[in-house]
Amino acid sequence: MIVTKHSFKLVWKYAVCLVLFSIQASGSELITGMQYEQVNSEEFVGRLWLPDTSNKAPAILLIGGSGGGFENKDAQWLSSAGFVVLNIRYFGAKGLPPDLVNIPIEYFNSAIVWLNNNQHVMKGCIGLFGHSKGTEAAILTAYYNPSVKAIVARSPSSIVWAGPGWSGLNESSWSWNNNPLDFHSVGLIDGAIWLSRVLRGKKLIETRDMFDNVLGDEESVNKAMLPVEHMNAHLLLLSGKDDKQWPSTKMADMLVSILDKSNIDFSYDHFAFDNAGHRPARLSKPDDTFANGGTVRGNAEAHKRTKVLVKEFFDKNLQ
Repeated sequence: MIVTKHSFKLVWKYAVCLVLFSIQASGSELITGMQYEQVNSEEFVGRLWLPDTSNKAPAILLIGGSGGGFENKDAQWLSSAGFVVLNIRYFGAKGLPPDLVNIPIEYFNSAIVWLNNNQHVMKGCIGLFGHSKGTEAAILTAYYNPSVKAIVARSPSSIVWAGPGWSGLNESSWSWNNNPLDFHSVGLIDGAIWLSRVLRGKKLIETRDMFDNVLGDEESVNKAMLPVEHMNAHLLLLSGKDDKQWPSTKMADMLVSILDKSNIDFSYDHFAFDNAGHRPARLSKPDDTFANGGTVRGNAEAHKRTKVLVKEFFDKNLQ
């Protein structure tokens, strides 16, 4: 069989479709009785979750990971904690780019403007909650928008990774002013092995090493590093030490190392949970494409502690 560039892209498109479907399902379940409003905006696709109060409340822009879907479970517990929550999609929906490639950071800024003008929101009290790939967008948004007051980055990245888009392997995930941002890619061999496993229907695939193996490329990593020291937002980093999807604890420590050496005016902290995986609220199931990591007890304890830490953090910094 002769593999052409066109046929490789078709195979890649199929594989990414399987992957994104698997990831999206992991955080999209709804809890009975919780309600949201679908936001009809020309600027973004989102769902608005309101707390049980008649008073104005601080708001959180919730940015999910590479699955592209809504983070319903996170939105539910954040709103029940007393926050207005706007959960947005940023690719893969009607009116949005089809792939996670060159997504404009301006898109997230438009959601912040919308929140500041919402009748339920305390103006100027906006925080961001990013999960996994969404942590890149959150930190970049705070860098370009100094009005962001606080960020929670769960299972974070420390750099801009290439977008897992269907149009190719070697493009940035994000752009600003129509210019792609510097990025870093996984190794070609590791990427090919990953692709082969997906296409063969393997389950509980571990991808952490695929990312970890290229973090030693100092020149490329430095170019793609998230500008965390140049934003104004307080930062809470949360990671599971047994994250099987990427080395989130290591990457969170990379961000902390930068901040330790920087003259900054905001607070930052990193909580790394033992025996916890990429998404502590969810255990891996036998038919999952990707492994989550962690133990039943470890993930449960991490999720419980996460909810307390996040509420305390936003209560303190969204005043």
